[in-house]
Amino acid sequence: MPTLVLSQLSFEGRHGATPAERRSLRRFEVDIEIDAPLETAQSTDRLTDTIDYRQVAEIIVEIGTGKTHHLLEALARHMIDALVAHLPGVALRLELRKLNPPDCPGQPAYAAVRMAYSAGEREG
Repeated sequence: MPTLVLSQLSFEGRHGATPAERRSLRRFEVDIEIDAPLETAQSTDRLTDTIDYRQVAEIIVEIGTGKTHHLLEALARHMIDALVAHLPGVALRLELRKLNPPDCPGQPAYAAVRMAYSAGEREG
């Protein structure tokens, strides 16, 4: 099954566990892989027969720049739920990174969460 990949989608948001983190904008990145039956698009060469990656990016960025979340896990779940609602029947993997997380010993380049969804999973 073909996989659509979007790498390093970036946005700024006010997400974080502490009030201080949520007061200012922080940089985030998302990598997403979507497994979907895109074989028809290979022969028709029509956008209507595939997943429009611009719509996928729009969903991710809109959620990332919207409502504040305290945890990366909650923000990633919101993104996955929105994508699954828009693209029923797909399987996907998502990595959400907070770049240069504040007040973290060792000054990591990012903190991240990876999540996956398969079409057979129960939502909830």
